[in-house]
Amino acid sequence: MYRRTKCHFVHYITQYKKKSRQKAAASIRTLQHGTKSGQLSGFVLDSLRGLSETIQYGQGKRRMEEIDRRTEQLSKDEEHMKRIVGRNTAVTNTVILMFDLAMLFLSAKLVGFEGCLIVTFALMSSFGPVVALASLGATLQNTFAAGGRVLDILDECPVVEEITGKEEVDFHGAEVKNVTFAYGEETILEDVSVTIPENKIIGINGRSGSGKSTLLKLLMRFWQVRQGAVKVSGRNVEEINTSNLRDMESFVTQETHLFHDSIRNNLRIAKLNASDEEIITACRKASVHDFIMSLSKGYDTEVGELGDTLSGGE
Repeated sequence: MYRRTKCHFVHYITQYKKKSRQKAAASIRTLQHGTKSGQLSGFVLDSLRGLSETIQYGQGKRRMEEIDRRTEQLSKDEEHMKRIVGRNTAVTNTVILMFDLAMLFLSAKLVGFEGCLIVTFALMSSFGPVVALASLGATLQNTFAAGGRVLDILDECPVVEEITGKEEVDFHGAEVKNVTFAYGEETILEDVSVTIPENKIIGINGRSGSGKSTLLKLLMRFWQVRQGAVKVSGRNVEEINTSNLRDMESFVTQETHLFHDSIRNNLRIAKLNASDEEIITACRKASVHDFIMSLSKGYDTEVGELGDTLSGGE
């Protein structure tokens, strides 16, 4: 008796562990499916953004083959998961139907066929919400996977915290003093010192990758220095309100990004409430006003997605 009970207990524990592993494996597959789906979307988006370069260098076939490969792998994973869900649904519905029929025949035998119809149909209709609730976990797996990726982004800590509550300052020159900075283990700037006086034009030259853009990003406090100090108006940038610092300084990147909107609204990115006069004044200083006015709708001309309606020079 003891051995029999022990064998049943061991069998139960084994089956429980097996089912737990299966559920865990299903959850992992769902998370991996969501990750692969996101990676495929990112790859397609990159391919569309770099379409001109892809065509120019004859890489269209290779990119398409990679998209097909990832799509096929994703389809196989999805087929596998849907097969499992379909099998479970079929088993569940079959069991419910068998018990419904058994209930109907048993009720008909005990109280008669006419007296058991309403009760049996009420019982049969009650299984729908219960089955839907039972399968809710599998349905929500994709939602949980997507939500997990969003929460991972929201939980990311910024490299540079925004500073507030300090006294506002005006620009009276900037200084970089004995600054050392590295991206990871790669040192970009080492013991660099630069003085930028007010109302002067300073040129910084050097080979590609020598840290010119990095130096400007440190002045904007996009990154924090490891050693040394970056000062604006005699005050360390760590002691200046972030909004105040970036109102005093402007940073023009090497990449040009245009939103799918009018030229006027693209120009208002820096100042949403800028008047037409301010926009025109800024464009005259940049020597682009005459070009904009030569377009069909002037400042209301649509630039297209990523500026597709304009040439590279424009």
